[in-house]
Amino acid sequence: MAISNRADAINEQRIGIEVYGRSPNYDPAVDGIVRSHATRLRQKLESYFSTEGAHEAMRIEIPRGGYVPRFYTLESEAPRAAEACAEEDALEERPSGFAASDPLEPILLPEALPQNKIFGRQWIRPFLAGLAISAALIAGVLHLRHDSALAAGRSEITQTEIEYRFWSKLFPINGRTLIVSGDSGLVLYETVTGQVVTLSDYIDGVYRDPNRAKTIASEVPQELTFDLASRRYSSFVDLTLSSQLSHLPEWNAERTTTIFARDLRPADAGNSNLILIGSRQANPWVSLIEPSMNFVLAPDGKRGFYFANRHPHDGELKEYIPKPEPGTLGASVVYGDVAYLPNPGGQGMVLSLGGLWITGTQSAGNFVLNGALFSKWLKSIAGSDGSIPPFELLIGTKNLQGNATDSSIIAKRVWGK
Repeated sequence: MAISNRADAINEQRIGIEVYGRSPNYDPAVDGIVRSHATRLRQKLESYFSTEGAHEAMRIEIPRGGYVPRFYTLESEAPRAAEACAEEDALEERPSGFAASDPLEPILLPEALPQNKIFGRQWIRPFLAGLAISAALIAGVLHLRHDSALAAGRSEITQTEIEYRFWSKLFPINGRTLIVSGDSGLVLYETVTGQVVTLSDYIDGVYRDPNRAKTIASEVPQELTFDLASRRYSSFVDLTLSSQLSHLPEWNAERTTTIFARDLRPADAGNSNLILIGSRQANPWVSLIEPSMNFVLAPDGKRGFYFANRHPHDGELKEYIPKPEPGTLGASVVYGDVAYLPNPGGQGMVLSLGGLWITGTQSAGNFVLNGALFSKWLKSIAGSDGSIPPFELLIGTKNLQGNATDSSIIAKRVWGK
């Protein structure tokens, strides 16, 4: 909203309703969840930009007294800081009770940055702005995940017996679970360069070598190509799914870690239960189980993707391509994929939640977190001893203004059946 100059729509009431699921008539004066988390988010952002993110040229802050993000660069902030110091010195010399009358500085949005800091393609600019907001949220909100889950009353969540068996397998009492969020910056890098980053290159960081960026034909300047490869962006859908998973009764802070895809190491991946959020393009770790998957993303030659059905059954399509839905308001049919397979490393299981666009990923996550739908599916495949075999589902969903609606199972595979 701040990006589209709708800052007035960002307020405590709306955040409480849309982010924390409060009812439309909830009273912020009584329920201070937004104020509490906003305070801690400010602290996390300040901590990040004073330590790990000290080199970042673009900065984000949530000014006190409001919830509208402010974007600025170090170059623009230097004169501002000097002016602030001068004003503080002047205030010390003023008589007690004298108030400064200078208006507050307006929010500096990405559109207001110097042109040499912005690349030309119009579709990339808002995309990066949205990713920047997600990066800020990841820096702060994920650190609050445990407290937020407790506040929501994890113990109040009801599960069927078969749901409990499924999630207990992924969150074992004596095991380790890693929730791996996708790398949206990698998607953007691959889009503007046409390069495919393999898991090996991703682990080694070869694609982030500044010398390599100079040799790659890209739609944006070489400097920006390198910058995109180095950034740490994750989508809001990934953040939301990570938060929802933390509300499961089986989730435990001592045994579970949420980690950015780039930070995962092969040894940890092979010795843990994994929940991979995002398609292979955003989360190269999906490559670990892709040889065993039946529904895989394939390029369509037009800078897009579709789901390829490696071994079609009767009545199934060989290709599942996103398409407009006639008679709807801008909705189109897209696809998500849920894969539950053994970890190739030999220990634990892997749950992959991915899809076409973030809507497809959202549909995959929504399915496994919908108690009624997921229980029905698990009961239909459970063995006589109650065991749940590996499986894969292709989910069809309607993309309505970036939200997954009317999801259903389009095709399925169950190992051992």
